[in-house]
Amino acid sequence: MCSKINAGKRVVQETVAATADGSLANVFVTIVGPVPASPVPSAPAVLDQRGCVYTPRVIGIRVGQELEVRNSDELLHNVHGLSVRANGFNVSEPKAGMAQRFRLKDEEVMLRLKCDIHSWMVAYVGVVTHPYFTVTDAAGNFELANAPAGARRIRIWHERYGEQARAVLVPSGSAVTADFSFTGDEKPAASRVVDVTFAAAGSAGALPVYHGGD
Repeated sequence: MCSKINAGKRVVQETVAATADGSLANVFVTIVGPVPASPVPSAPAVLDQRGCVYTPRVIGIRVGQELEVRNSDELLHNVHGLSVRANGFNVSEPKAGMAQRFRLKDEEVMLRLKCDIHSWMVAYVGVVTHPYFTVTDAAGNFELANAPAGARRIRIWHERYGEQARAVLVPSGSAVTADFSFTGDEKPAASRVVDVTFAAAGSAGALPVYHGGD
């Protein structure tokens, strides 16, 4: 069914989505530390299961906000959130047009989503307590609009290259630039959730099989 949906298309697994000059997309960027309180959005953050991939691959959301996961494919998908906090869930979406909503309770960078039926389907959700987060675009750019002035710490996360953080002094009423780069030799992000698959009951000598990352 997935092959039929994608007939004639080249489907790309965006583990590392980079341009020829090294600009890196899908990097989650957030301010770390105390910031002024602000209302949680009433509208959900949305992920779509379309063409047997999650779109977008990386998004951000506020603690207390709803995550909506839609199925746009006329086939069975599963929505499995693997959390090290209290954000986990595991439901099915057997038809196109179905959508499930999950209210995320705890800060977590990152919540990993997968489809247990189609093992290549992966997405990541950064769950934070404030609105100062974003994801880099295809040109590797990001903007944290209206960030509060003062000494701030910015943290970035990438599923393959891990995390970086640095201090930035945000001037009042003007912008400041913060540049990050990866060498490509980094180890996979430590916050990726490890899947655990147990052999069928009754298998002699069966042991858990651990699959890290994708």
